[in-house]
Amino acid sequence: MHLKDILVYLDDGVSNVERVKAAFALAKSHKARLTGVTLASVKPAHLKVKNTKALKRISEQQAEERAAEFSELAKNEGISVDTRVVHGEEDVAARKMAQFSRNFDLVMLRQANPNKDNFSIIKEVSEQVIMLSGRPVFFMPYIGAHRMPCKKAMIAWDGTPAATRAVHDAIPLLSQMDKVIVLVVRQGKKKTAKGELMVDFTVNHLKRHKVKAKVKRINAGTFDVPTVLLNEIAENDIDLLVMGGYGKPSIRQKFFGGVTRTLLSSMIVPVLMSH
Repeated sequence: MHLKDILVYLDDGVSNVERVKAAFALAKSHKARLTGVTLASVKPAHLKVKNTKALKRISEQQAEERAAEFSELAKNEGISVDTRVVHGEEDVAARKMAQFSRNFDLVMLRQANPNKDNFSIIKEVSEQVIMLSGRPVFFMPYIGAHRMPCKKAMIAWDGTPAATRAVHDAIPLLSQMDKVIVLVVRQGKKKTAKGELMVDFTVNHLKRHKVKAKVKRINAGTFDVPTVLLNEIAENDIDLLVMGGYGKPSIRQKFFGGVTRTLLSSMIVPVLMSH
């Protein structure tokens, strides 16, 4: 079971180099076609231009240059690629990205960095793609990810439809890993966590897909779920977290559950998320 079509987001941020390298590694590993997509509305880093028309023109020009540079890098790596520049302001560009993303096996995005000028549009794109594309999203931390392809994964399992969707979407990646932990977190005084009764069936199903999966049950104690997940990632040397993306689209905004929101803001390894 392999990925055949991968979409990767491109920009001029520091994390772009590692994201492109990760996309190249995945494309080679799965013999997949790779498409680079970039936004014409992303403001150039370190450029102080007040004239709106000039800024728009420079932004569009740099988007075309990013796409061309990506194509050249891929050519040197012997990878089949395509490119696309998405035009439009924040809401329009995010919606176009979500619609375009529906045509791929995996969408690689970046974590939005709250300390950067383009935080708002990256956050909007992330939410729209998760909620409206129907495709799994592979988030790369802005601090980078140094082991690609990933070899040790952890699944945040709670038995919900979102988690189930994420697990099945991740199988092409999980089947190539050395170790996969299916983590069940118990909270409060409950002796059994939500979805725990079915976790053994999930693990057996993964094994039939040649995934080296083992279940791990842990009591949260006084910690919240995001803290438990982050601690387990560090202690087990995990390099990919698989989880469901929780929330529901509304007319004005997207609401994300606390676990999803916390991990998107404080991720220390790539996160594969499905909704």
